[in-house]
Amino acid sequence: MNYSCNLIRDLLPLYCDQVCSKESAEAVQEHISTCEKCQKIYIGMQQSISIDSERYEKQQLASMQEVKKKIKKRNTIFASIGSVIGISFVIIVIRIMLLAGVISFAVQDGWKDCYTSTEINDYGVFEGFDGYSKLDIFPKQLSDNMEVYKYSYYYADTFLDPTAQIYLECSYEADDYLEEMERLAGIQEEYEGRIQPIVYDTDSFSYPAYVTIDADNHCYEYALLIGEKNIAYIFLQFIKEEDIVFPTEYLPKEYEQKETGYSIYLFEYQNGDKHSVY
Repeated sequence: MNYSCNLIRDLLPLYCDQVCSKESAEAVQEHISTCEKCQKIYIGMQQSISIDSERYEKQQLASMQEVKKKIKKRNTIFASIGSVIGISFVIIVIRIMLLAGVISFAVQDGWKDCYTSTEINDYGVFEGFDGYSKLDIFPKQLSDNMEVYKYSYYYADTFLDPTAQIYLECSYEADDYLEEMERLAGIQEEYEGRIQPIVYDTDSFSYPAYVTIDADNHCYEYALLIGEKNIAYIFLQFIKEEDIVFPTEYLPKEYEQKETGYSIYLFEYQNGDKHSVY
């Protein structure tokens, strides 16, 4: 049966998509086998379908690759964040354990870089000291007019941060005491034109005190005026209260309780930068 070209061309889209009836498909096949014009139209439609199909596959492949990249990037970010959190958590736990005494690298544990002395003749040597201070609070040397009641030196290059405890208690003759008061009152540190002076504190301690470090990175450095021209010089760095070698009444009232501290050896700027002079 002969069909018009217009009818066949109307059926071609259905035929290409394979959704026409069997009879219509046979009619199209019979017609395009003899009609060159309709055959060219059919071939063109087939090529267009092939190109569209290829373009669609490429778009799908590109979309899948983009999704994979995003997933990989997200996983990388999550892994990095997880690593940072994990490392920070481990450091925090170790610090807490150190401060709580769960783990310790004190003298009795045989720490390799540990120095101790109670010999007055060793005063001023401060062997191995590398703490967060220049020890400005301590007299440079002991004089014959000073009566030393107790001297104790401990320094250990312990895990994460060094630990140190230096204690000197002595009394002065009247004139020497006044001279020492002048020295203490004049202590200051300077950096790039900025000056940070010692602090005279009558509130934070049980006795009047000259303070160079107060609760800065678990460090304390001060001189207590304990009466009768007696002075107690103290430096502490990461020392637990139960390990103190002097009367605990000489400790700050809020020992290891403050969140922020002060040090004349640490210069801080508004942009967050810090510079130490110890």
